[in-house]
Amino acid sequence: MLISPVASIVTALAFLPTQIGAVDIGPELIEVAGMGHIRTIPCEGRRVEVQGTGHALTFTGVCSGLELSGANNFVTITLSPNAVLDVSGSGQAVRWRSSGEPRQSLSGANNSVVRVRD
Repeated sequence: MLISPVASIVTALAFLPTQIGAVDIGPELIEVAGMGHIRTIPCEGRRVEVQGTGHALTFTGVCSGLELSGANNFVTITLSPNAVLDVSGSGQAVRWRSSGEPRQSLSGANNSVVRVRD
C-alpha cells in the first residue's frame, strides 16, 4: 500500500498537542484563552480569567477570583474568602476550595461547580 505525502503529514499532525491560544501570567491577572491547555499554574493572589474550550487547569495557592467562559473546561482552584466565582457556558467543571463563601454567578447548561472540603 502506497501512502501519499499529504496523508503522511495529516497522520503526523494528528498526534501533535492541540493547545491553541495564549496563557498570559501578569502581576494581577492570569488569562488563559483558546483550546486544550493542560497546565498547573501558581496563582499567588491573582485573579483568573479562562475562555475557550477543552482546558484542564489546576491553580495552586490562593486566587482572588475566577471568571470561566466557554465549553468543556475543567478547573481546580482555591479562592480567597471574598472572591467572585463566575461560570458561564456549557459542560464546565469547577472544583473549588475556600475558607469563606465566594460570590457566585452561574449561568449556562450542564455545568458542575463543586466545593471541595479538606
